[in-house]
Amino acid sequence: MIWLTLVSLLCSVLAAMVLVPVVRFLARRVGLVDAPDEERKLHREPIALCGGVAVFASLLVGFVCTILYDRSYGDFSLGYVTSQWYGLVFAATAILVVGLIDDAWVMRGRQKLLLQILIISALVGSGTVVEKVGLLGFEVHLGSLAFPVTVLWLLIAVNALNLIDGADGVATTAGCFISLGLAVLSLEHGTPLGCIFAFSLAGSLIGFLFYNKPPATIFLGDAGSMVIGLLVGVLSVWGSVKGSTLLASAPVAILAVPLFDSLAAIARRWLTGRSIYAADRAHLHHLLQKKYGQFGMLFIVAALCSLTTVLAIASAHYAMPWLALLGMFLAGAFLVVTRSFGHAECQLVMMKASHMTRSFFITPQQSSLEKNHRCLPLQGSGDWNLIWEPLVDFAQIHNLAKISIDLNLSWLHEGYHASWSDVRMPDRDNQVQVKWPIVISVGPSKNSVNIGMLHVVASVTSPNVHERIADLSLRLADLEPQIQVIIAELERQHAVPAEVQVAGNVPTPRYVSTERAGEPAALLPGRH
Repeated sequence: MIWLTLVSLLCSVLAAMVLVPVVRFLARRVGLVDAPDEERKLHREPIALCGGVAVFASLLVGFVCTILYDRSYGDFSLGYVTSQWYGLVFAATAILVVGLIDDAWVMRGRQKLLLQILIISALVGSGTVVEKVGLLGFEVHLGSLAFPVTVLWLLIAVNALNLIDGADGVATTAGCFISLGLAVLSLEHGTPLGCIFAFSLAGSLIGFLFYNKPPATIFLGDAGSMVIGLLVGVLSVWGSVKGSTLLASAPVAILAVPLFDSLAAIARRWLTGRSIYAADRAHLHHLLQKKYGQFGMLFIVAALCSLTTVLAIASAHYAMPWLALLGMFLAGAFLVVTRSFGHAECQLVMMKASHMTRSFFITPQQSSLEKNHRCLPLQGSGDWNLIWEPLVDFAQIHNLAKISIDLNLSWLHEGYHASWSDVRMPDRDNQVQVKWPIVISVGPSKNSVNIGMLHVVASVTSPNVHERIADLSLRLADLEPQIQVIIAELERQHAVPAEVQVAGNVPTPRYVSTERAGEPAALLPGRH
C-alpha cells in the first residue's frame, strides 16, 4: 500500500506541474482572470483563474495511474471502482462547471446555492449518506434526517473551503493538509480507494502550490475551492468508520480551520446586523496576513491544520474521540488568545449574551432608565468613536429607542460596530425603523463608496418622531467631513512610499496580493 500512495502522490504532483502552466496560459488567453479593484482585490495585475481545472485534472490523472499500476504490477489490493466513485467524479465536475460560470460571469449567491444543493442532493441520493452522528463515543441515528443532514454537511464543506480561499496559497495549503489527514483516516478504517484518492488530491494541491504560493500567478477560483470542499466533505463521510457511514469527531476536526473561519463569518454578520452576503476583510487569512505577513500566514495555517489533523488521526487510532476535540480547542484557543482571529467575534457573542441575560433580571423601572451600550473595533485602528459619540448624544437627547452603526472599509482593513439601545425595546408593531447606507465620496473624482450602515429604531408614540429622524439625516451629512479626515489618516498610515500603485483612486500597496474567493456565510455563497 505504501508504494501505491507514493505512486498517487508522485503522479498527481507531476501532472499538476505540467497542467497548471497550460491552464494558466489558456485562462489568460480567454480573459478568465481576476482583475484588481479599488476595495478588496489588491493584487497588482490580473491573475489567471481556473486553477481548479488543473487541480481536478491532476487528481484524476494520479488516481487513474495508481489504479492502473495496481492492476498491472500490484496485487489488485484496491479492488474495483464502484459506481459511487463515478457519482463523485460527476458531482465534482458539475460543481467545477458551476464555479467556472461564476468565475466568468459572477452568479448571484442564491443561484449558486441552488445549484450546489441540486448537485449535492443528487450525490447524496446515489448513496453518500450520513446515517448516524458520533461524538465522544456516543452515536445518534438520524433516520429520516439522514438526507438533509448529509446535504447540509457537504454544503458546509464546500463553502468553508470557498470562504478561506482569499489569499495566495491559503486554501491550497489547508486543502493539502486536510487531504493528507483524510487519506490516513481512510487507510485506518480500511477504505484503500479513499486513501489513494485523498493522496492524489493532496499531490495535485502540492503541485499547484508551486504556482499559487505568494506571489501567486494563478488562483483556484470558486471552481477550485468548491471542488476541493466537496471532495474533502465526501471523503470525510466515506472514511469515517468501517461498515457504515458515520460523521465522527475525527473528520470534523480535520476540517476545523476552515470551519472556524465560516463560523466566525456567520457570527460576525449576524451579530452586527450585516447582510449574510456582505463582503469584508476580517476572515482568517486577512487577519493572519496583516499580522504575520504572507508566508507567516501560510505557516500558521499549516501548523494549525497539522495540529488538528494529527490529533484527529490519533483519536481514531486509539479510539479516544476527545483528542480530536482537544485539537479543535487548542487551534481555536491559539487564534483567540493571541488575538490573531476570532477575538472580536467572541466579544460580540459575550456582549449579546450579557445583554440578553440582563434583560431577564432587570425591573421595569430600571429598564426605562438604563441603556445597553457597546462599541467594538472589529478590525483596524481608526478612531471611529469621534463619529459614534455625537450619534449617541443625538439618540439620548431625542429619546430614540436604538441607534447602531456598522462600518466596513475593506480596502483599509477597517471594521467598527457600535450599538446603543433601551434595555426593553418597544414592541415591533410600535417601532419606526430606518436604515441609512453611509455613503462618502472618495478620491479626486469623488466616487461614491458605501462604507457602512446606520440603523435607528424609535417608538411610534414618541413625539415628533419623523422630524427627529429627518434631523438625524442632516446630522449624518455634517459628520461626513470628520469621516473623510479619519479615512485620510488611515490611508496615510497604509501608504508605502515608492511601493504604491494606484488602483482607481485608492492607494494599493504593491506587496499585497489577495486572491479572489466566494464570500458566503457557510451556506450562502456570495462575493468576497
